[in-house]
Amino acid sequence: MKTYKLKTEPIATTQNVWMGIDVHKVSLHITILDEEGEQVWAGSVPHGREHVAGLVRRLETTQITAVYEAGPTGYKLKHWLEELGCEAFICPPTHVRQRQGRKRIKTDARDSYDLAEQARAGMLPAIHDLGEENYHQREVLRTRGQLVKHRQQLKAQIKSELLYHSVCAPEGLKANWSKAYLNWLEQGPSESGDLNLTIHCLLRTIETLDLQIKRLDARLRKLAKSQKWKKKAELLQSIPGVGLLTAMAVLLEAGDISRFDRCEEFASWLGLVPSEWSSGEGTRKGSITRAGNRRIRTALVESCWTLIRHDEAMNRTYERIKHRRNGSIAVVAVARRLALIIRAILRDEKPYDYAPVK
Repeated sequence: MKTYKLKTEPIATTQNVWMGIDVHKVSLHITILDEEGEQVWAGSVPHGREHVAGLVRRLETTQITAVYEAGPTGYKLKHWLEELGCEAFICPPTHVRQRQGRKRIKTDARDSYDLAEQARAGMLPAIHDLGEENYHQREVLRTRGQLVKHRQQLKAQIKSELLYHSVCAPEGLKANWSKAYLNWLEQGPSESGDLNLTIHCLLRTIETLDLQIKRLDARLRKLAKSQKWKKKAELLQSIPGVGLLTAMAVLLEAGDISRFDRCEEFASWLGLVPSEWSSGEGTRKGSITRAGNRRIRTALVESCWTLIRHDEAMNRTYERIKHRRNGSIAVVAVARRLALIIRAILRDEKPYDYAPVK
């Protein structure tokens, strides 16, 4: 196996520096700029803590600010840099601006240089770090969502195979995955043994997914009763339509809600603000941006269908907007209001107070 060694001589600079890092699985391409924008050092090192530490030790500087794009390598590199005394942050890839004329030229050297340059200019926003424990707990929620989606795909696959081979359910038996429908599938819906074998294998896979989803549900219920989340989860579940899964999705995905100074920031983070096009005297607003956290946004919209049946004020809001636009737009507008209510509930630590629909 090929080994790499960093040179040990110091990198001559005593100024503050900005380190742009283009991160890959086995290597890091790093560009370092000083306060005047001059390139201090550029090159590649293996993706390992000891190599990063070796480079940091070579910098005779007062402060190092490092930045890299969010990606599949996660937050470990950020934690390494912070342990070494650097200021480090991760930026969204969509906020890194591409230079004109470089759209068809993409190299690791240019990517790392752009990161360092834009960080030095203060042009890059930072992604909030939830903390290692929070990330591990969030994986429980996200894995559950992935398994539920996989289960839906398998059920659709069974129906697709039945349709393709012209196998119809008995009259009066709806394909709604009831016990009667599952019993019919178990007994063998087709005269072909091969087709029945295929369906049985898919059913066994669905059963396995059901078991794993139950395990994840049990863990989420346990987290909701833990000292860290219990009070907040109970406050959120005081809202009609917000159950345990939605409450834990908000808590695990958003983390500390106090980091949003204004209501608009939270709504924007969820992608529940309208898109806008303005030029001169003209202004046109469109659909929501959908540029935020998709999981919470989807959960809130689903919760709103229950909320509008119980909350008088939300029901009036829904009916008013539905009359002018349509039901889909109206429920998204209610979801935005619900997001602001959730922020207020977590900030003030008071349960939801509402007048029931008469």
